[in-house]
Amino acid sequence: MITLFKNANYNGNAVDIIACDGIISDILPHSEDTNIEGAVSHDIDGKDILPGLFDIHAHGCLSFDITEGTGRNEMCAHLAQSGTTSWLPTTMTASHETLLHSVNEVGFNGVGCDIVGFHLEGPYVSEKAAGAQDRDFIRLPNIDEFREYKNVKMITVAPEIEGAMDFIENCGTAVALGHTACDYDTAIKAFERGANCLTHTFNAMPPLHHRNPGPIGAAIDKGAFVQVITDGFHVHPSVVKMLYRAFGPERMIIISDSIAPAGLPDGEYVINNRLITVKNSHAYLPDGTIAGSASTLLECVKSAISFGIPKEDAFRMASETPANCIGVKKGRIEKGYDADFIVLDDGLNVLSTFVKGKKIQ
Repeated sequence: MITLFKNANYNGNAVDIIACDGIISDILPHSEDTNIEGAVSHDIDGKDILPGLFDIHAHGCLSFDITEGTGRNEMCAHLAQSGTTSWLPTTMTASHETLLHSVNEVGFNGVGCDIVGFHLEGPYVSEKAAGAQDRDFIRLPNIDEFREYKNVKMITVAPEIEGAMDFIENCGTAVALGHTACDYDTAIKAFERGANCLTHTFNAMPPLHHRNPGPIGAAIDKGAFVQVITDGFHVHPSVVKMLYRAFGPERMIIISDSIAPAGLPDGEYVINNRLITVKNSHAYLPDGTIAGSASTLLECVKSAISFGIPKEDAFRMASETPANCIGVKKGRIEKGYDADFIVLDDGLNVLSTFVKGKKIQ
């Protein structure tokens, strides 16, 4: 199927974009004469068009959670409405049987946001930095167990635990260091063995100390990617800007880390048999531990812009950069890339969302 997007404002230029079977095939200067017989045509009417957002760390929304294996279509539709065109549904630490169901049986055919693959946040993490992860199911890395999980694009691992280094080198997928108490030297070795990212940087890991730089210092030295929740609550705006200056838009990734209550009012919710309280759009366990976010990825992008990060870089860190981290051709309006677009008004509100050339809203 051929799709034509007419009169889109991209980087200040009026363009016509042609997609074939969901892949961008050509980008032309806008002309009223641009027409393709039989094509599905969308008039963008001179409004801003940007690559769709890509959330590589999101657990759920609207009361649904990917670890529980429910609400795939509802979550995909909700994410698309808020500008997220691709995501890695992210599981929590759970039993082997639960994770098998989550990643092997949930499937890819959501209605709306494209499920590119899965991100396993655990179960191979440290009890010392468990955060909201369920300690009952934390375990040592097991490559045979892991290979039973299909379609995994990223896994979060604590590199200091027994067997982690060999696992990182041999698991065959992108590895993020997270939920870890590791020191600088251990993180350096993990990056040298194949890890390429930090999970929700500064959260559930040692801080950047001037004599003990820890995993964040190692990520700086090794040029790793860093995931950051930029809602202004998980990481102070000043620190968000520090990370931006240290890693740049090429290596800093904005994530939502959204959990099941995202998109719902403040209140109490039971998710994965655990009580979650949402207050002022912030999620907590009963002991006060922060338990992910209730924000959309677009809200996190807007927050980053409000902190002083340039608009074009903020959107890049939520589209092209996460795609580069896991090695997929998304996040750019360029020939050969997926035709994933969002159309925004002047207030950065979503007017339309297109996933692989198909209009979702």
